[in-house]
Amino acid sequence: MFVIFTALAAGCKTSDREPQTVRLLTHKEFQLPEEALEEFTEKTGIEVLVFLEEDATAMVNLLERSSDNPVADVVLGVDSLERRRVTEKRLVEPYQPIALDRLDPSLVLQDAMLTPVSQLAACLNRSKSRYEPPKRSLNELPDQGQLPLQAPTKISDMLERQHAETAVIPDPLSSRLGIYFLVALERLHPENVEGVTPWPKVLDEMLRWGLEVAPSWEEAWFSRFQPSAGPESTETRSLTWGSSGMPSVSVRFIPELPEEVDVAVIDNGCIKVVNYAGIISNTPNRRDAGRLIDSFVEPLFQYALPDRYGSRPARTDIVRTEAWRRFGVDVTAIPIDEWRIGPLWQQWLLTWKQVARTVASGEEPIPPVVQVTLPSQ
Repeated sequence: MFVIFTALAAGCKTSDREPQTVRLLTHKEFQLPEEALEEFTEKTGIEVLVFLEEDATAMVNLLERSSDNPVADVVLGVDSLERRRVTEKRLVEPYQPIALDRLDPSLVLQDAMLTPVSQLAACLNRSKSRYEPPKRSLNELPDQGQLPLQAPTKISDMLERQHAETAVIPDPLSSRLGIYFLVALERLHPENVEGVTPWPKVLDEMLRWGLEVAPSWEEAWFSRFQPSAGPESTETRSLTWGSSGMPSVSVRFIPELPEEVDVAVIDNGCIKVVNYAGIISNTPNRRDAGRLIDSFVEPLFQYALPDRYGSRPARTDIVRTEAWRRFGVDVTAIPIDEWRIGPLWQQWLLTWKQVARTVASGEEPIPPVVQVTLPSQ
């Protein structure tokens, strides 16, 4: 069930006419730049009624159920996991925003069914200091017992106990960012590919070596991942799953930006997730819906987009926030294969749940099937 989140008043003008409204459907995990909506209302006189669902999947489920009588005019926050379903079921109508040429061309869809609004490079993040050797004088030999771990450089490093027991990731069963980890893991370790260890086996080994799974990305990042706790800390973790913008997220509650942050982004195994907006099919208010989509591409909306996940705007000419400019990291992120993964990722969640339950119960892993070929006589 959706709820009305806010209604933005249409300036100070008065009129005998019914006030114009446009209905926007989004979800709680998409950080909405309210000041940009307020500016839209001031410029156009159109009130924006915002309806919230729990996450992108619940939002698209609602769109599908109400396709004959749409509950909103515009949808915002359709991510790469849900794009195929939205497009195939024709839950949105084609539309090209006025400032289309300002968007990153690699994000723009040829069918114009959805407009890219933001992008996220989901990656591993690690502490810097907890992998640095302790300071010593030039004539002092290093203490072998105090040498730090070699810093991890890729997801599969968590197959080693020394890295698994220092890592925490958000649970895919309760966190969207956790689902993106699962997608990244499957991309590196697909099933039924000769010579590749399938991801359920990789996950089983990681969990048995001590990989911690937190119920939310907030708990994983702000509570369990403590990069500055020091190498001697055994109560917190020094490796986690986040994004290339998470170092800038880590300073968002600090009044003044520090000189540096103790977070490094691992530029290996990153995946690109895109968030889209679209005009909902069968809306009776297509004109105002198009104007609202246009506003999503305007500078104020785009500038305010870097959200709690550390995402980036879809426009290429927007000056980043000071925190993103100083601490965000550009990485090589592989786009999600939306057409292959769209129908599969929820099945992968069931497998994840089964593996996690097996490890938690203390059951032994299923031994691999070994086929022995006897020599011919």
